[in-house]
Amino acid sequence: MKADQVWADLLKAGLVQGVSPELSVRSPWFVRVMLGVAGWFGALFLLFFVGLAMSFIFKNAAAALVLGAGACAVAAMLFRKFPEHDFAGQFAFAVSLAGQALIIFGIADAIGKSVGPVAFVMAGVQAALFWLVPNYLHRVWAAWTGVCALALALADGGLSAFTPALVLAAFAWVWLKEFDLAKHATLVRAGGYGLALAAVMVAVFVHGEFSIRRILDHPGPPAGGLIGIWIGAALTAAALLWAVVQLLAREHVPLESAQGRIALAGALILALATLKAPGIGPAAALLVIGFANGNRILAGLGIIAMLGYLSHYYYSLQITLLEKSAVLAATGVALLAARLALLRYWPASKSEEVPHA
Repeated sequence: MKADQVWADLLKAGLVQGVSPELSVRSPWFVRVMLGVAGWFGALFLLFFVGLAMSFIFKNAAAALVLGAGACAVAAMLFRKFPEHDFAGQFAFAVSLAGQALIIFGIADAIGKSVGPVAFVMAGVQAALFWLVPNYLHRVWAAWTGVCALALALADGGLSAFTPALVLAAFAWVWLKEFDLAKHATLVRAGGYGLALAAVMVAVFVHGEFSIRRILDHPGPPAGGLIGIWIGAALTAAALLWAVVQLLAREHVPLESAQGRIALAGALILALATLKAPGIGPAAALLVIGFANGNRILAGLGIIAMLGYLSHYYYSLQITLLEKSAVLAATGVALLAARLALLRYWPASKSEEVPHA
């Protein structure tokens, strides 16, 4: 049946009112993929030839900044002009990435090669692009890279111990307010997914050979020394507890109920583990909030972050294999005990039934 005929039948049955809405028919996914790939090829070839013709730009910070800002402005215009066009969208994305690369080069050439100041300024640039460029995927990219740039700046200043707490708190606040900010759903979800990707990176690469500090040539010493590291871990644990309390309040689960007490006990155990392994906090927040919001993408990212961090943490431990085996065995026993406790004590009595996440 045609769309007009379906609408006429629904109108006759009294199920709808008014005129038939205009239906937007999108191309099949494989056509859209090919258009997107063609857009990237077109943009890359254009940028390559423009770069050959204007090689002087890479010798001038002001020219790089101006051309980079212009490229980002052109990308924003294309996104506004062709919001549903796959070729134009991917072409604009590639142009914007080239513009951002030129901006980084210009900033580095203008204020010095130090990673920290460049990363801090670039975080501000990505925040501006998040608001000004009207494309969902581009906003996810801007939020993700902006948070990562800020993490580099904090690490350069010796504040990397506080990064997991900041990312966890920002991520939890955004996703816990998802339903309260329905008018700005696109912005909230794009920023939320960018923060989720940043939380995965912060959780997995918070320490060890691939930590953010190892990326820097001359990272600043940890602020406050060992005490500062412990304060950062404590803030991460506090942020995790705060997120759980806010989630229980949103789901109308009283803290004194059986579910509330068990949830707080589990959160407290994770918080204590976070003091020694700070990557657990962001990973657990991803998993719990993703499950509570019914968001499989967030829950999947949480699982990836948790497995990635625990694997990284396990192989980074400076202990013998026998001691590592004992740690694994103790962890398995603790998890089995937690599972048995949940099966026995989690179901509430009929008089105490409350909604739960």
